[in-house]
Amino acid sequence: MTAITLEAPVTGLGEVTAALVGRQNAGKTSLMMHLTGQVQKPVNFPGSSVERGESRVRIGEFVLRLVDLPGIASLNAVSPDEEVALDYLTGTGEDRPQVICVVVDAAKLAVELTLVANLFALDKPIVVALNKRDVAEAEGRPVDVDALADALGVPVIPTNALTGAGSEALAHALIRTAHIPHQQLTRFDPHAVAARVQHVSARSGKRTFTDRLDAVLLHRVWGLPILMLVMLGMFQTLFSVATPFMDLIDSGQSAFGDLVADAIGPGAVRSFLVDGLINGIGSVLVFLPQIALLMMIVALLEGTGYMARAAFLLDRPLSRVGLSGRSFVPMVSSFACAVPGILASRIIENERDRIATVVVSPLMSCSARLPVYVLFIGAFFPAKAGGVVLLSMYLLGIFLAVLVAFLLRRTVLRGPSSALMMELPVYQRPSARVVWAQVQSGCRDFLVLAGTVIFAASVIIWVLSYYPRPEGIHDHYEAQRAVAEQKLEGDKLERALVGIEDAEKAAYLEQSFLADLGRFIHPIFEPAGWDWRTSVGVVAAFPARELIVPTLGILYSLGDVDPGDFSVDSLGEAVPEGGAGLRDALKSARRADGSLAFGPLQAVGLMVFFALCSQCAATLATIRRETRSWKWPVFTFTYMTFLGWLGAVLVNQIGTAMGLG
Repeated sequence: MTAITLEAPVTGLGEVTAALVGRQNAGKTSLMMHLTGQVQKPVNFPGSSVERGESRVRIGEFVLRLVDLPGIASLNAVSPDEEVALDYLTGTGEDRPQVICVVVDAAKLAVELTLVANLFALDKPIVVALNKRDVAEAEGRPVDVDALADALGVPVIPTNALTGAGSEALAHALIRTAHIPHQQLTRFDPHAVAARVQHVSARSGKRTFTDRLDAVLLHRVWGLPILMLVMLGMFQTLFSVATPFMDLIDSGQSAFGDLVADAIGPGAVRSFLVDGLINGIGSVLVFLPQIALLMMIVALLEGTGYMARAAFLLDRPLSRVGLSGRSFVPMVSSFACAVPGILASRIIENERDRIATVVVSPLMSCSARLPVYVLFIGAFFPAKAGGVVLLSMYLLGIFLAVLVAFLLRRTVLRGPSSALMMELPVYQRPSARVVWAQVQSGCRDFLVLAGTVIFAASVIIWVLSYYPRPEGIHDHYEAQRAVAEQKLEGDKLERALVGIEDAEKAAYLEQSFLADLGRFIHPIFEPAGWDWRTSVGVVAAFPARELIVPTLGILYSLGDVDPGDFSVDSLGEAVPEGGAGLRDALKSARRADGSLAFGPLQAVGLMVFFALCSQCAATLATIRRETRSWKWPVFTFTYMTFLGWLGAVLVNQIGTAMGLG
């Protein structure tokens, strides 16, 4: 048999397009990676945000183009993904499949053959890839492959998506089937065929490993507590494992920024490269380890089959607020970053459920909010109370997400609640190829979408914060530097020059367009007890929430304070000099009338604002992409900003009335 070699399409060679079709968890994505030896390239369907996977492989004189479609259960679409997949299968344009490869789970043969029977109605060449035969045999229900091929009248190729066995034979079968004259397919009874070709042994009546494990994991009493423990372990792993890599990226960003700053003289070019370009890109990359780790954990849970159980366990409580058990995955993913969380909403079939999940997922406290929480908790609360305050911010977002979803499903998204209809897959070992592909896909989506939007917003904020540059400020601080150089030397001179530079940055920022914008909107936030510098920080944080930390550092004449100084581990512990200085500055900052600018009430109010507001350009851009409308990102930004503002005002006003200010 001709060896399969991975190669780009070659001019002059015949190309065969094969569509990989199958139900969820049939194993077609993993099988495709074995067919091509690579992670498929994601391509959007024309006019939609739904992706399909594509790869090409050379087989002898032909190039096989494989198109991995979203999972379908029948020819009646119930989700946007299924709708575009079926449109592709039934299309008559140039980009249409010449042959359909149906990936079938042998352990659920009767149900899977129902989809095959539906696809026969399309009257296109079909090849069946019979997957998971080992699972069927372990359950005492082996499948006779030859008998199945005779019954269906189409090629049936036994495969193993986990090991790749049978993938080469499948590739050749697809090429052959696409080039032989197509014959009318014969209709058949799925259940009758399954009964004829699947020989049930005495072992089939015994409890399988999946049955025994489900007796514990889906227990009506212990199921939910076990799920909560799994989630706790997931988040503990997320923060503890990702932190060293985040610190490494942060250190690399700082070192590279210092290198560029040393190579270029002071001025707009250096500021743009360091403060706009390098810091803008760094603010994206620093969260990549958490995104990658989260996607890996979610992929592992999905690959084992446990994620489907989690959706099943949570379907009843979530359905009470108008959501589905499938909403669990996007909302959990949003604790690391709302961008992959919103992308994960594609698994939700009901459109109203999907939209409701998309617009409440940003209420989950993502990683970018942590530096804000840790900064103000460390400044205004004792170490023993830090964990309670931090947990309260997370619980506040969860509570309001449930409340908002409940209200949406009974007003603008009113409609019948969707019933969760799904088959629980057997427990199995996850495919390393599939896990790696999902990690790559999640990281790519984050970098491409979040990276470009955050970077663009960071540049805009840099322009607003850098200009104008009054000559008087430069002359004033140049004179101070000259005096210091005359009177001081050694370490004293170095410290004095650093202090002058930080004060100069603060002076420039106070005269910038960004500060003007902050002062303009300040009356809106005045009922929350904030001073104008806090309002400026809120505006500066629109590209990414954590940018309020360096902005406040500059405004308080401390230079660029690193948000990475404020990790969860730093609660109650010493932080680097810049971070400690900012905490002290916040505690001692005063307004023009001499009163303290910050206290516990203002700190809590600001944390509540950041817990609830939509200060993330990338999230809004993702909502626009997934809903294909500006209505929902505008709605999300409006309602979340209002909730954040209202929460901050209520904290300040009620606390002050109770004498807690």
